[in-house]
Amino acid sequence: MDVFTEFVRHLLLIVVLLVNVPVFQAIIWSPASNVLLAGSKRHITYIDSVSAGIQNAVKECQFQFKWDKWNCPEASVFTNTQANREMSFIQAIASAGVMYSLTKNCSQGAFDDCGCDKRRNGNSGGEGWTWGGCSDNVRFGERMASDIMDDAESSLGAISVMTLHNNEAGRKAVKQTLQRTCKCHGVSGSCSLQACWNHVANFRVIGDEIKRKYFKAVRVDFVSGKLIDGNSAEDRFPRAVMTASHNRRDLVFLDQSPDYCRANLTIGVTGTAGRECMVREDVTEISSSSSLTEDSTSPSSFRWVKQSCSRLCRSCGMVIRKTEVVITSSCNCNFVWCCQVKCDTCRRTVTRRTCQPVGSRL
Repeated sequence: MDVFTEFVRHLLLIVVLLVNVPVFQAIIWSPASNVLLAGSKRHITYIDSVSAGIQNAVKECQFQFKWDKWNCPEASVFTNTQANREMSFIQAIASAGVMYSLTKNCSQGAFDDCGCDKRRNGNSGGEGWTWGGCSDNVRFGERMASDIMDDAESSLGAISVMTLHNNEAGRKAVKQTLQRTCKCHGVSGSCSLQACWNHVANFRVIGDEIKRKYFKAVRVDFVSGKLIDGNSAEDRFPRAVMTASHNRRDLVFLDQSPDYCRANLTIGVTGTAGRECMVREDVTEISSSSSLTEDSTSPSSFRWVKQSCSRLCRSCGMVIRKTEVVITSSCNCNFVWCCQVKCDTCRRTVTRRTCQPVGSRL
């Protein structure tokens, strides 16, 4: 089978999946659509990795914004053409997702042309340790993600230049969160010497890093083909702060965000009416069985979640409606010889809070 026939076969497969399988509709998400449907033939080998990277990015976006006014709804992701702060996150997380997937698959031997990064193996990395093992091939992942994602931007217009900047910021987030793992060597487990290798962090860690960049995103203007710090009176941050922080690691955006409190189907915004939220007592109840932290910008943090009713309801001019819901689940499960697991049925009542327009009877 020649290269062109293989390309057409992959292209038809993608089209069928996009039309018929909801989960693959994530591939439509800009900027990946141009990559997969009109990309270079030399990128065919990496189509599965790009698709997986975009799907991970979609899931991470929805997790990161679960308790925000804009909660990364699919309709908004697919139709948002505004060059705003939220689009800067979409661009960065998509680029990071593709780089992450390509890097992991490369190190796992999924491609013929790359594998572990062993360039530094045997060299001293510091006191008591040397480079060894199988470091993730971040150089390959970064290079291929740059080729694939950035090639989709064929113009030098404002949005394309913004996309290229945020694509790079997303890839830098992957490198910023690299982690090192070490294995002890020595007589009788003395750990007198360690062999260490780098690997990409869990994608949740990368998502958290890009969410922090989102909060610090810089509004810019497009002048003479370049992005410069914006100086509009509507900017959220002082010009001096933006100038000091503006670099390739930052997210940038051109337009102010719309009012996400109200539904706007034209741009896929659903509004906050009907959204579930939490207050301190709700979060306290679940914090003991979850990984909630005090990080004020993490969507899974105690502080951020417990302020969600104020953020989603009150600040949008809505009231909080409280309802009691009975949840049924299996509990007290025991293994019975041989070979069954028997469980009791437990019921518990939980409080659900939702945002409702003033005067609503729902």
